Amino acid sequence: MYPVPVLHGNKIAMLLFCFVCFNASFVKAQCIDTTANPTVSASVSTGASIYSFNNPSNALANDASRATATSLLQLFGDETTDYLQVKGFGFNIPTAASICGIQATVVRSASNVDLLFHTSSVKDIDVRLMKGGALTGINEAHTSTEWPSSDGNATYGSNSDLWGISWSPADINSNNFGFSISAKIHGTVSLFPAARINYISMTVSYLDPTVLSTQALQFRLANGANHSAALSWKLNTTDEGVTYSVERSVNGMKWQPVQGLPQQNFHAAMFSFIDAQPLPGQSFYRLKITFSSGEVRYSTIQSFEYLDSLSLKGYPNPVTTIIQVAGVIPGERVALTDLYGKRLFLSAPAKNTIIQLDVAHLQPGMYVISAGNRKMKIQKK
Repeated sequence: MYPVPVLHGNKIAMLLFCFVCFNASFVKAQCIDTTANPTVSASVSTGASIYSFNNPSNALANDASRATATSLLQLFGDETTDYLQVKGFGFNIPTAASICGIQATVVRSASNVDLLFHTSSVKDIDVRLMKGGALTGINEAHTSTEWPSSDGNATYGSNSDLWGISWSPADINSNNFGFSISAKIHGTVSLFPAARINYISMTVSYLDPTVLSTQALQFRLANGANHSAALSWKLNTTDEGVTYSVERSVNGMKWQPVQGLPQQNFHAAMFSFIDAQPLPGQSFYRLKITFSSGEVRYSTIQSFEYLDSLSLKGYPNPVTTIIQVAGVIPGERVALTDLYGKRLFLSAPAKNTIIQLDVAHLQPGMYVISAGNRKMKIQKK
């Protein structure tokens, strides 16, 4: 009989730590994130709410327009808004997938609030998902956080948070899958706060059994010579008929094949591929793997960033209220900071090459707008 080794506390802890880290990265590598925007919105009574959201469709786009619930004749008390509910995201999760987590991003603000003495404020009161058109799951409201006086992002859930219930791909793909938020308005005799929502988006993370993990495939992506994207991979398989094709995407959702054939290093059993003309800014790559049986599987998605002569341009500059920022790559987030690097605003992923920023609330002075590694200075008058 062989002796059984004795593991003392610190060794056991180290083994457990390594096990958890390996398994966490393995699972995360297989979970795919997909983000979508709503197409339908409505202000729906909670049964006890007295303030409805005007223009609820303004929450469908990330621009200077907002869905607004304004308090009227509010005297030293707390009242609630309607639910602002959005749905019609158009997700297309594979039917065999498992849902890993759901995250919502809300760009919201409040007007006529006192953030110094807290005599008037707007806070979350009910934040939940909708399944089959009905409210469900855990209320993930940030009930102790006051909404800022200028647009700021609030995130609810995560890529591993199921909001307390189970989800199927059919639940997510349904037009009645949605997000709902209601706020509590606290006002005074002289301040009548308003809850304002600019934009809502949803990100769903799912595990697709047809996707090969990074570890199983040993898939790598790096910057190559002459501003190229260099891909390499190795798959341990006895299938001599397996073929590979490289696919590229600007947003990680819609994919196009990249022309060219992979090169094989027989000595190292490695494949390589060079994309000599990658997309400007950030893009995404994956491998389509076809086995001799006809089965098709995909690699995990790898991101790549290439910067060409594209630059950011803002107009008008100097600006007083709204600035149009051109040169944005779809999928990028646009950040606004002061000259010391303090972030004042971060947009949701851009849908177009132009994005509007509302800077009316800023003090006069110089600020920096950035997207990716590109930056520009603006002057607020």
